[in-house]
Amino acid sequence: MVQTIYLECGAVRLVPFSPADIHLVKDLHSDPYGNRCHEFSSNCTVVDAAELVRTALQNQDDLGFAKWKAVSPDGDFLGWAGFTPVAETSEISLNYCLRNDVLDADPELPTRLCAALSGWFFENTYFSHLVAVVRTDNRLMRDVVLDAGFYHRESKVIDGMQADVFQLLSPSMQSYLMSA
Repeated sequence: MVQTIYLECGAVRLVPFSPADIHLVKDLHSDPYGNRCHEFSSNCTVVDAAELVRTALQNQDDLGFAKWKAVSPDGDFLGWAGFTPVAETSEISLNYCLRNDVLDADPELPTRLCAALSGWFFENTYFSHLVAVVRTDNRLMRDVVLDAGFYHRESKVIDGMQADVFQLLSPSMQSYLMSA
């Protein structure tokens, strides 16, 4: 069976989740670093992981984009990356969570992945901008989104989490503002 690949970034492929991935997500979010990648305020349960997978599949059906499973060319689970609707602001947020060993082996992967996801988003949607909602204690992701061209827009509580909201304008919106 051929699996849909939504994005390739070097040796990382972003593919759809399946219900069989729930325990992979739970394991990823079972440590403090994994929890900083997501809105879980405590350890991720099977129910939380199932909801992440269910929501990703629903968003893919409804919007044409979602959080996708990050895999190696051999199909090994590396984490996830993609997009999430933000109910509080009616915007789309870029986010990712990769295993620690993946980050240790390739510290620049998040920056490349963030840039590739941003490019994919603006090439495949009509949105004027993309946001990244980052927990205030996640300095690594803050640095990644700033390196990818996002700028800090505001700090606020989103989904019960103290967060900084970073924004990136689409290339057409950037051109429009530059010509105004």
